[in-house]
Amino acid sequence: MTEPQQVANAGVPDSVAAWEERYAGDDAVWSGNPNEALVATVGSLTPGRVLDVGCGEGADVIWLAENGWDAVGIDLSQTAIDRATEAAAAKGVTASFEVADVSTWSGSGPGSAESEQTDGPRRGGFDLVVGCFLHTRLPDTREELVGKVADHVAPDGRLLLISHAEMPPWAQNYDEELGHGEGHHHEPVSPNGDFALLIGGSPVRWEIDLAELRTREVEGPDGQPAELDDSVLLAHRITD
Repeated sequence: MTEPQQVANAGVPDSVAAWEERYAGDDAVWSGNPNEALVATVGSLTPGRVLDVGCGEGADVIWLAENGWDAVGIDLSQTAIDRATEAAAAKGVTASFEVADVSTWSGSGPGSAESEQTDGPRRGGFDLVVGCFLHTRLPDTREELVGKVADHVAPDGRLLLISHAEMPPWAQNYDEELGHGEGHHHEPVSPNGDFALLIGGSPVRWEIDLAELRTREVEGPDGQPAELDDSVLLAHRITD
């Protein structure tokens, strides 16, 4: 998950510092359980090499690794990556984690076989790239964000985007308390809307494998129950 929590003086979120502040407490920020939509969607795919962008404390990466995937997770926060690494080790799971920004990450981490054998960026190397609840950091547009994530999908690979299709009733107060302000794009999206952004900015061909809304039960900051819809897009990169 990538959801910056502060706005810098210039109107652009200082996302790294903001996420470090978010993870500053002793308790885990996330539940430690994999995303239900990811589990339901990925379960039918043949395992390969997978990248989780904005992996947070690593629950999705760990689940993927447990289910046969060669799993890599990247996140802006060093603290999140440390916790993800510890969680994987505690479960005896082999997975790779790295502090990185998807917009500049080469696709091969320090010390990896790929980085030793290649010079320069190695994008497009993953059979599946996952982005759960990614949000735009200004001045980027969502089209640019989707494009940067999709850059890492290999030919004949897939992109899975799970996003907020609607905001919970408490979201406005939450944003105000955390200082999202004008520098944070936390807008609802749709699967077809994300696909339009994907094909609009991509030099390669894509097809939709799955585009749907999934309802999940959530609990608000004061314990209030609610049902929210998530946008789920699974797109297939077509080879000519």
